[in-house]
Amino acid sequence: MRPVICLGLLVLLLAGAHAADIRWRSQGPGGGGWIQSIACDPRSPDLLYAGCDVGGLFVSTDAGRSWTASNEGLNDLFVQCIAVHPSDGDTLLLGLEGGVFKSTDGGKTWAWKRQGFPEPQRYSFSAPVGALCFDPTRPDVLYAGIGRPRWGKDGAGAVYRSEDCGENWLPVTDGALPSDAIVRGLSVSPDGRYVLVATDKGLFRSDDQGVTWQRSAAGLPHDSVGKVAVAPSDPAVAYCTLLTTARGDEPWNGGVYRSEDGGRNWQARSAGLATRVGKPDEAAQMTSNYREIVIHPKDAGTLYVGDWAWVSAGVYKTVDGGEVWRKVTDHHTQGRNMQYGWITNWGPSVECLAISAAAPERVVFGTSGHVFLTDDAGATWDQRYCREWEDGRLRGIGLEVTCLFGVFPDPVDTDRVYFGFYDIGLLVSDDRGETFRTSREGMRDAGNCFAMAFDPDDQAKLWAATGQWGSNRGFVCRSTDRGQNWTVVGQAESGLPLGQIRTLLVDPDSPAGRRTLYVTCNGHGVFRSEDDGSTWQAAIGGLPEGATSRPCGLAMDPENPAHLRLALGGHPGVGSGVYETSDRGATWTRLSGDGTQFGDVQALVASPADFDTLYVCQRERYERALDPPQLLPGGLFVSEDGGRTWERLNDYHFASCLAVSPVDPRVLYLGTTDHPYHDANAAAGLLRSADGGKTWHAENSGLPNTHVSCIAVDRHEPWRLYLGTGGNGPFVGIDTALAVKMGVSPETE
Repeated sequence: MRPVICLGLLVLLLAGAHAADIRWRSQGPGGGGWIQSIACDPRSPDLLYAGCDVGGLFVSTDAGRSWTASNEGLNDLFVQCIAVHPSDGDTLLLGLEGGVFKSTDGGKTWAWKRQGFPEPQRYSFSAPVGALCFDPTRPDVLYAGIGRPRWGKDGAGAVYRSEDCGENWLPVTDGALPSDAIVRGLSVSPDGRYVLVATDKGLFRSDDQGVTWQRSAAGLPHDSVGKVAVAPSDPAVAYCTLLTTARGDEPWNGGVYRSEDGGRNWQARSAGLATRVGKPDEAAQMTSNYREIVIHPKDAGTLYVGDWAWVSAGVYKTVDGGEVWRKVTDHHTQGRNMQYGWITNWGPSVECLAISAAAPERVVFGTSGHVFLTDDAGATWDQRYCREWEDGRLRGIGLEVTCLFGVFPDPVDTDRVYFGFYDIGLLVSDDRGETFRTSREGMRDAGNCFAMAFDPDDQAKLWAATGQWGSNRGFVCRSTDRGQNWTVVGQAESGLPLGQIRTLLVDPDSPAGRRTLYVTCNGHGVFRSEDDGSTWQAAIGGLPEGATSRPCGLAMDPENPAHLRLALGGHPGVGSGVYETSDRGATWTRLSGDGTQFGDVQALVASPADFDTLYVCQRERYERALDPPQLLPGGLFVSEDGGRTWERLNDYHFASCLAVSPVDPRVLYLGTTDHPYHDANAAAGLLRSADGGKTWHAENSGLPNTHVSCIAVDRHEPWRLYLGTGGNGPFVGIDTALAVKMGVSPETE
C-alpha cells in the first residue's frame, strides 16, 4: 500500500530545507489580464505599482518599461488598492480581499496585518479592504474601508483606522454608515482636518478622524458614489464620481461633482463627458460610467476621470474644475494618440488611474488588459505592458497577468509551443516561449483556447477548442497551416452540442485526412468525429445521464486507440467516477467501484509507461446533494489496476493538474490551486515527487504565483517543463535533477 501524505506531513515537507530542482522563469506576451489598482511613488516619478485581480502586485522602477512581480508573503493575490507612504519610500500597504498587507522594503516582502480585524475565515472573506488612504499630515495614520467594489459585494459599513502605520487597526464607523455599505474610496484633506468616504450607499464625512460621521451629499442626485478625492493643493475643494443608475429611456445621472466647502455641498461638473445609456437587457459596460478620478497635485482645477464603459472607454481631462471635459485618449481614429500594443480587441476601459505627485504631467491608467502612460498631460499615451516587432512577434516586459488553460509543445518542431489562454486565446511561439504570435484568424469565440491536438503525420494540421469562459459555449476549430488560419468544424450545425470542450484527442491509427477525434463536451459527455472534425456524433453509450454533464478528463490507450478512459464529475448519486470503453464510446463501464468518491474532478492522467496506471486530480467539495451531505475529499488519487481500485497519494485540498515524466514514470509534477473566495487562499504551487508520490517537495523557486493551472513536459527535452498559472501567465523551467540523472547538461534557463 502507498502511504497517503497528510496535510501535517506535507507542510513539513514544504517547509523543510530542499535545494530547488527547478528554477522558474516568466514568459508571456504581456498584459492580458485585469489591472485594477495602480499607484505612483510620490517622490520618485519612475517608481510605479500595479495591482491585479489574480496576479498580485507588480513593481516598475523605470516608468513601466519593465515590471517585476512582487508577491512574497502575500496569501491572496487580489489587489484592490495600493497606498504608498507619503514620506517613507520603502513603506506601502495593499488592500486585498483577504485584508491589509504591509511592506517595509519597497514591496519585496509582505506581512499580513490582521490585528483589530475580524478573525480570518476558511470559507469567506472576513475583512476585504476596498480602499486605503494615508493622512498626509500624520503619515502613521491611515484608513481602510471594507468591501469588494468590483463585485458589488461584502459591504459592512465599516472603516478602520490605524495609528501605527498599519500594525494595529480599530473600527471607527460604529454604525454611522449603512450596515451593508461597500466602501469604494477614501480621501483625507491635505490639512488632515477631515476624511471623506465614498460608498454605494452615499458619501460621508468625519471631522474628528473617524470618531463621528455625517452624511455629506447635498446636491448629489443619488447615493451610488464611485470615488472621492480632495485636492492636494486646496483643502476646501473636493471631487467625487457618481455611477449612473440609468437604463433604457432613463436619463443618465452619473458623472463628476465638485465641492468647494470640503464635501458638504456638491455641484455637477460633467459637461463634455459621454453620457450613453444602455438598453435594459445590455451589460452595465454599455453605459458610460466614471469611477476613477485623480487631481493635479498643485492645481485644484486640473483633473482626470476614467470611463470604464465598452462604448465610450477612455480618459477625460478638465483644466477648469470640471466646467468642460475633453477626451484625451483616442485609439480609433486616424489621428489616434495612443500606442496601443498587441491587445486591440478591446478598448481602454479605465479600471484604475493615478497621477504622479513628483511629475504631474505623468498620468498612468490600467484596463482589463493594458497599462497606458502619458508624460505630456494626456497629449499622447504609450503602452507599458509589451514589446512588439514589425514581423508580428511580441513579448511581455514582466507585467504578465494572464491565466492559462494549457501549454501544448509541438510534437515535431522542437522550438514551437502553443499556449492556450483565458481571454486572449491561442498564442504560438517559435522560440520556446521567448516571443509570441497570435493565432486566431477564422476562429469562433477566440478569446479562450481550452485544448489542442495535433495530426500525427501532418505537421501543418492542428485542432483547437475555443469558446466562452463565463458561459458553457465552445467550438472545435481546424487549421491546415500550423495555426495561421482556422476553420470552425465542431459546432451545432455539424453535430457537436454547444458546450466547452476541455479535452481533445486524435486517434493516431485513423486514416490520414479522415482522422478520428474525441472531445469532452461540458453538459453533454463525449463526442466523436471520424472525418477530421467535420461531423460529430455522441459517444456516450451506457453513461449515466446525470453524470454526462461533467466530463472532466479523457485518456486514450496508445496501444489501442479504441480503448479510452473517462472521468465524470458531479457526485456519486448521479454516477461520478471513472469509466472505460473498448469500442470507441459505443458502450462505457464504470470502473471506480471500490468506494472511492470522485466529485469535483479536475483532471484524469494516464501514465505514459502504463495505461493501467491512472491519476485523478480532485478539488475538495462539500456535496449537499448527498444524503447525508458530506465533504468529498480533494487531492491526487492513483490506480494501478486501470481504475478499479484507488489510493490517495496527496491530500492537498485542491489538486488541479498533473504531468508524469515520459522518461521516468516515478517523477510526478502536481499542480495545486485554490479558489479565491476566502481569506488566505494561496496554494502550494508545484509539488514534485521522484518516487511515484511517496514523498513530495515544493518547486516554487522564481514562481510568484502558486496557483498552478497546467503543467506540460516538453516532448523533445523531457527535462524542460512549461507551467501555467492562474494570474501570472506561463513559466518555463528545467528539472535539473532529472537532466543530471539522464546525463544531460541542459542550457541554463
